[in-house]
Amino acid sequence: MIRTKRFFLFVLIFSLILISTCALFFANIFSFAQFVSILLALGITTINFITGFLSAKASLKKDDETFIKIVFGSMIIRLFSLLLIVLLSLIFLDINQNSFIFSIFIFYILFLFIEVYYLNFPKT
Repeated sequence: MIRTKRFFLFVLIFSLILISTCALFFANIFSFAQFVSILLALGITTINFITGFLSAKASLKKDDETFIKIVFGSMIIRLFSLLLIVLLSLIFLDINQNSFIFSIFIFYILFLFIEVYYLNFPKT
């Protein structure tokens, strides 16, 4: 039941972001380049969040020392892979750089709050 609520909450947040981004694009508030940049940022940070969530979920069943190694190790690996993906995207893709960087920042912070909430309250 708790897992279903958390999964539903994540799907709801992801859907709201996606729907609001599409609505702003169709209302001609975002240009096509901004729209693609925001969707790319959402996809990248969502993959980052899912890998972090899965590593956190696996680490909760371990002892304290292993928990710290898994959580911080995955955080370092995910941050460097995110940095590499962002740099490659900025170099090789024709996207709006300001929208992309700002969206990566916002989505990363949002998903980080969800991850921290999960680690602080694993049974609620």
